[in-house]
Amino acid sequence: MLLPLRMRGHGTTVKMEYDERYAPFYRRARLLGFVLQFKRKLPALVHSALTALVDRWRPETHNFHLPCGEMTVTLEDWGMITGLPLEGNALTGRVERKNWHDRVVALIGDCPPDKKNRTSGAPLPWLLKYRSKCPEGAEPRVVE
Repeated sequence: MLLPLRMRGHGTTVKMEYDERYAPFYRRARLLGFVLQFKRKLPALVHSALTALVDRWRPETHNFHLPCGEMTVTLEDWGMITGLPLEGNALTGRVERKNWHDRVVALIGDCPPDKKNRTSGAPLPWLLKYRSKCPEGAEPRVVE
């Protein structure tokens, strides 16, 4: 018997705080609708339904095989569900491990302590501890 899947990740333990001062930047990037979905709390998951969908997924066709027929989730479906813009260039960038400390400092003004096993990026616990809230009365360039 297949047991229900349990989601693991940052979503159940991390409370992401929303700051109204960021709204103009989200709006300019056309991400405000997406961000506002998570202003409340993360959506509840029905683990047994998720398990049933995983059981019916066919990776060779990228479809769900349901009693009523085949179903696939298109990019347009995902855009409708999430509110993310689909037209235009993809929001991506080249990821290079070289000089990652300098890039983090340039973006947020600080960097986590150097660790031998960390080759790139700031760890989420460090970001939450030191950068999760924008200071009250911060200058506009700091908010941005």
